[in-house]
Amino acid sequence: MEELKKIKRVTEKALGDIPVKCKLVIDGSTGQNALSQVKYFSDSVGCDGLIVTKLDGTAKGGMLLAISEELHIPVEYIGVGEKVDDLQEFDPSQFAEALFN
Repeated sequence: MEELKKIKRVTEKALGDIPVKCKLVIDGSTGQNALSQVKYFSDSVGCDGLIVTKLDGTAKGGMLLAISEELHIPVEYIGVGEKVDDLQEFDPSQFAEALFN
């Protein structure tokens, strides 16, 4: 995390007034441990959005609910396969419906 903090500081210094965005890519099969990982990352360098991968397998991504409720970090994209086209914008309604099917 110290290296990430340094990268962010150097980038912010180089860009001046241009805001630096920090996205975290997390494996959808991580489970409830994902909450602590996202919290640690966010506390270290800030996090303004998540990209959740591997939601095409057995992972249901229920941990997204806990992350959203507790940390208020939006999920921006989800990965549902291995191809570039399998990275999709996150649709909360469609996700909630899929959780219960």
